Amino acid sequence: MKMNSVPGRKSVGVTISEFAVKQIRKNKIKFFAVAVFVLATIFIGILILRIHTAEETSSAKLAVAYASFIYGDKKSGIALIDETIAKFPKTSAAYHASLIKADFLAEIHEYDEALKILTKTVNNGKSDAIKPLAHARIIYIYDSKKDYFNAALISKEFIAKYPDHFLTTDIYLNLAEYYLLSGSKDEAVKVFNEVAVNFPATRAAENARNRLNQIK
Repeated sequence: MKMNSVPGRKSVGVTISEFAVKQIRKNKIKFFAVAVFVLATIFIGILILRIHTAEETSSAKLAVAYASFIYGDKKSGIALIDETIAKFPKTSAAYHASLIKADFLAEIHEYDEALKILTKTVNNGKSDAIKPLAHARIIYIYDSKKDYFNAALISKEFIAKYPDHFLTTDIYLNLAEYYLLSGSKDEAVKVFNEVAVNFPATRAAENARNRLNQIK
């Protein structure tokens, strides 16, 4: 037996749909705000998952690169370093890889290329731990080029930016040596005295006092 629908009567589904449409029209701004929030939440969730996956993959690749260097396979190590930087450019592993790449370039005297990588890492490095390490390497590059003016300049920048870093006392001592190499003995004496006063009872202070006795 065929059942006929009752005229004027709407299905429950239609009624709910019409109610929903009316509520959306009535509260359009609120609805779209909620919709945007939900979509943003989903997007952020996907992004976090992708970032997490990228971090894990890039870190694994970097670990293999380290292993290659340990076993003397420098060619494979450099290839993996380049791949990590190219494929996962904004991960922590990529910035670590950049430091290794810069060290390799410095080793073969490609100083300008090394400086480009290190400057980019100082400016954009993801981890605050990476930036001072890149900064210190820039000093080393200028030292290697015997450009003591810029070595001193970058050393002063490092000290101003990272006064409490574990490398700071050594960079103070190097700064004084750069002044000596540049013929600025008075500036060197001033820096050695700063180290002796500001870092008492340390190896750096002892070295500073020994250097002061030697250059008097």
